[in-house]
Amino acid sequence: MNTIENYLSVNDYLDSINAGLAKCGARIIGEVTDAQIYPDRSYLFFKIKDKDNPAVLTCFMWKNDYSISGVKLDVGTEIIVFGTPSIYKPLGRFSFNAKTIELVGEGQLKKAYDELKAKLEKEGLFKEERKRLLPLFPQKIGLITSKDGAAIGDFQVNLGRFGFKVLLVDSRVEGQLAVPELLKAIKTLKNKDIEILVLIRGGGSLESLLPFNNETLVREIVNFPVPTLVGVGHEKDISLIGLVADKMVSTPTATARELNKSWEQAINKIELNERKIFGFYKDALIKENLNISDSFSVIKNNFQLIFDNFSRAEEILRQLFVALKMRISEMKKGVSEYPVVISKRMLLLIKKAGDMIISSEKLINSYNPEHQLKLGYSIISMNGKLIRKINQIKKGQIVNVRVEDGNFDSEVKIINN
Repeated sequence: MNTIENYLSVNDYLDSINAGLAKCGARIIGEVTDAQIYPDRSYLFFKIKDKDNPAVLTCFMWKNDYSISGVKLDVGTEIIVFGTPSIYKPLGRFSFNAKTIELVGEGQLKKAYDELKAKLEKEGLFKEERKRLLPLFPQKIGLITSKDGAAIGDFQVNLGRFGFKVLLVDSRVEGQLAVPELLKAIKTLKNKDIEILVLIRGGGSLESLLPFNNETLVREIVNFPVPTLVGVGHEKDISLIGLVADKMVSTPTATARELNKSWEQAINKIELNERKIFGFYKDALIKENLNISDSFSVIKNNFQLIFDNFSRAEEILRQLFVALKMRISEMKKGVSEYPVVISKRMLLLIKKAGDMIISSEKLINSYNPEHQLKLGYSIISMNGKLIRKINQIKKGQIVNVRVEDGNFDSEVKIINN
């Protein structure tokens, strides 16, 4: 009697086959021979054939991945599919589960690029009036690029020290596999507190820049909530995401410099205004210094004129008193010839006049500024006005002090009431 041993169920066997097939991921080139895209289903089927041999491969693909790939499955189009093979267990059918699709050849890539560009341009997505201004003095930056690529090094070296806070989301930046990663990175940064979205990578061929000409990615850039800055490729490489971004520059280095620009312009303006302000105050101080010097000269000259005039007036008075004394002496001699009574009265008058002259002379001498200066006193003035009371001056002010043989300036240090 035979016994059944060491068997597998159909389900278990197919599971083991699929586990092995999952390790057989590959990029396969072929020409599209058939495409079954069902409007009411979330998946599609298509077939590709070998150009030189009678070999056909049936491919399965989710519509979401197909949409992201941005390639139209037209019969006769040569494509490259990336994915893994498997057996669909309910039907026992072998198929290739495609994850991405890309066109083959510069001609097809250029054609697809031009067609999508014309479509987006017709929608007005390239118009300048649609685009937003980049924020002035940005600090919170969301950056998407490969953390291992050369682009991030160029960006970091040229980014100024203006307090930037860069939130990096690592992503592939080459090949069709980059598209879903780039979309995921954009979705991540949509929920972050950033002021500007920056996407960078170095230059390359039209094929290597294929992810940045993807329609789904382009529309995500258009609809991003904050302004976008794209530096992909070089001057000759114009990506579609660059054309729809709020600002496009040619390289990652230029991207960093664009972020620096408003900060550098502000610093230049501050330095220019600083020079203007210092120049203005320097000129004003020089002018005021000249005015003060002129004022002190005028005050000094006026005081000198006062003293000179007083000296001349004093000399004139002295001469008058001398003349008057001489006249009185003459009058005394004449009066001596008159009767004694008249003589006594006249002598009395003459004596009184002499006393008045002496008193006046003493009074004049007592008010003579030079006489006071000779006694050790001084005359203090400020801004042309005599200082008579403490409340006329303040600590730190400069006053002019007149003494017997000249004058000098002095700073008020201590005030005692």
